[in-house]
Amino acid sequence: MNSNLSVLSIGEAMVEFFRDDAGHWHQGFAGDTLNMAWGLRAQLPDSTCVDYVSRAGTDPFSQRFRGFLEENGIGTAHVGTDPERGIGLYTIETDDMGERSFSYWRSASAARRFADDIPALTAACAAADLVYLSGISLAILDDAACDALIDALGERGSRGFKLAFDPNIRPKLWQDPNRIAPVIEAMAAKSDILLPTHDDEAAAFGDRDAAATRARYAGLGVPEVVAKDGIRPTQVFAEGEDLSLDVPEAVKPLDTTGAGDSFNAAYLASRLKGGTVTEAVRTAQRVSALTVQRRGALVPMQQIRAAAGA
Repeated sequence: MNSNLSVLSIGEAMVEFFRDDAGHWHQGFAGDTLNMAWGLRAQLPDSTCVDYVSRAGTDPFSQRFRGFLEENGIGTAHVGTDPERGIGLYTIETDDMGERSFSYWRSASAARRFADDIPALTAACAAADLVYLSGISLAILDDAACDALIDALGERGSRGFKLAFDPNIRPKLWQDPNRIAPVIEAMAAKSDILLPTHDDEAAAFGDRDAAATRARYAGLGVPEVVAKDGIRPTQVFAEGEDLSLDVPEAVKPLDTTGAGDSFNAAYLASRLKGGTVTEAVRTAQRVSALTVQRRGALVPMQQIRAAAGA
């Protein structure tokens, strides 16, 4: 592995509040692309730059957010400052099966303007080795900014960085539901690595199972597709072949928040370190299992490293 790599994760981070078993609230920071950056930082060498691309305000929570990133080795050079808007907020409630329900305060978040400066964003991506974003990164933008971002990311094979994308489809975030399918597929068609979740894809595209999700995206020319499906086998298309990899051991979830994000981070970290597709999926399954056994989106980095064998 070339340890002097640079990774960018692009999207929205928020203030997170979750309850412990005694019913007390705890505050942290989270968001799908931030969770991914956290997981990468835990598993990659210190010499690998992991930067976050977003926008925050000047309010106290926004200032603490920047400090949180810096304290944990995640770069803030591409976190813009909005003088009018602040960082969004959400709360998590979980049921007895660990399934989540969220309440959000994000409609006026600064992150909704992270793509306002497309030339700066394009330059940041051009200097990276891997760029990651999600369907949420796209959904929070207005239509013009979303289209400009997709265009700025360039075409697979003609740019200097690899692009990883998790469709992470959240219909309530999209102003126009009719844009979900064409935007997700346009972004997927540009991606080098795709990390969808079958439940999301079934709702948006009607995929009967994760193998159908895998096949649909492979049909768009995506060279590496890893379709997550909970405790069911992970469906993979890579190097021209289909793989179905069982989850080694199902665990009882306490909180499923961030499970897919931690899977993505572990998978990409393993691949960046030279792991095979199968090795990367096995690592991702272990780290995801760890994540669902804790409350909140972010597992302590030392625990992630232990689970990943990093």
